[in-house]
Amino acid sequence: MSAVCLNCGARLLGPHCSLCGQKHEPQPPTVGHLLGETFESITHADSRLWRTLGTLLARPGELTRQWFAGHRASYLPPIRLYLVLSVAFFLMVALSAGRPGVMDDELNINGECSRLQYNGPFPSTVAPKLREACEKVQREGFGSYQGAFFRNLPKAMFVLLPLVAAFMLLLYWRPRRLYVEHLLHLVHNQSAIYAAFIVEGALAFVLPDAVTGPLTIVLVGYLVWYCYRSMRVFYGQPRLRTVAKFGAISSVYLILALMLMLFTGLASVLGG
Repeated sequence: MSAVCLNCGARLLGPHCSLCGQKHEPQPPTVGHLLGETFESITHADSRLWRTLGTLLARPGELTRQWFAGHRASYLPPIRLYLVLSVAFFLMVALSAGRPGVMDDELNINGECSRLQYNGPFPSTVAPKLREACEKVQREGFGSYQGAFFRNLPKAMFVLLPLVAAFMLLLYWRPRRLYVEHLLHLVHNQSAIYAAFIVEGALAFVLPDAVTGPLTIVLVGYLVWYCYRSMRVFYGQPRLRTVAKFGAISSVYLILALMLMLFTGLASVLGG
C-alpha cells in the first residue's frame, strides 16, 4: 500500500506531498533533526532576503520585472518585503524622534492659532479641526502625541501607494497596464526608499555629523534617480516620456503624502 500524506491524506508520489507540499516523515523527529531543519529554514530565508535587497537597491525596477516574469521563488514576496522594511524604518524614526526634546524643539508652535490659514481641500471641515489641534499642541506639546503619530503614520503610508497607483492608470493606458503592476512597482520603490534610509540611519550612528549631512544629500539624489530609472526599466518607455511621467507621479505622490501626514497628525492629536 502506498504511503499517504500525514497532513492532507493525499497519495504520495515522492518525498513531498504534491498537494500541500509537506515532506513525508513518518517517524518522530529527533532534536538534531529539528535543529538542522531550523538552521536550514533560517539560512534559506536569509539568502532570499539578501538576494532581494541586493537586487532591490542595486538594480532599479529589475525586482518588479522579475516578479511579473514569474521568477519569484528566489525573492521575498513584495508585500512581506514592504512590511519588514516599513516596520524597521518607522521604528528607527520613532526611536530617533523619541530622544528628549527633539520633537518639542522641532514642532514648537508660536503665535495665535486663531490666525492659522488653511487653503487646502475641505476647508470648512479641516480648518476648525486644524485650529483645535494647534491649540491642543500649544497647551500640551507634541511630545505627548508623538507615540500616536508614529503608530498611525505607517497606516497612512500604506494608504498612499494604492492612491498613487490609481493615478498611474491614467498615465499608462496605452499599452494597457494592470493596476497590480503599478501597485507592486510602487511597493518595491517605497521598500527601496525605506531600505536606503535604514542604511543611512545606521551609518549616522557611527559617522561624524560632518559626513552624515552630505551623505543624506547624496542619498536623496540617488533615490530620485532610482525612482526614475525603475520606471525606465519596468515600463520600457523613452527617456523624455519617462521624465514627464516621473514628474507628474512625483508631484501627486508628494501632495498626497503631505495631505495624509496632515490628517494623520490631526487624528493623532484630536484622538488622544
